Amino acid sequence: MNLRLFRDPFITDMIDLFNETPSFIERSIKRTNVITNDTDYRVQIAVPGLSKEDIKITIKDSVLNIVYENEKEDENSYFTTSFKKAYTLPDDTDEKNITGKSENGILEIIIPRIKKKTNERIIEIK
Repeated sequence: MNLRLFRDPFITDMIDLFNETPSFIERSIKRTNVITNDTDYRVQIAVPGLSKEDIKITIKDSVLNIVYENEKEDENSYFTTSFKKAYTLPDDTDEKNITGKSENGILEIIIPRIKKKTNERIIEIK
């Protein structure tokens, strides 16, 4: 099993630039785990305080988009108003069978893998 931890530099730069978000929110928004095994890819994102209805997941042109937009404006709120993550899917993904779940502040997207079809064939010489 291969475990990689990614940090979103855009969010880090924006938080550093405006310095309006407390560090516990900063850490939770940018933390993403991608777990790879023989059968699937699993993308895990910390989304504390958000429900599954708050998050929109779409796929277009082999790009997985995860979006949260908070339309409430509150001058005294320390919580993020929105975020967006986009991942280009590898060639061996089964886009039609991607699923997601949200439990205990963790959004997990399961992306099944399929065996790559090969275009190679042996041609008999006569």
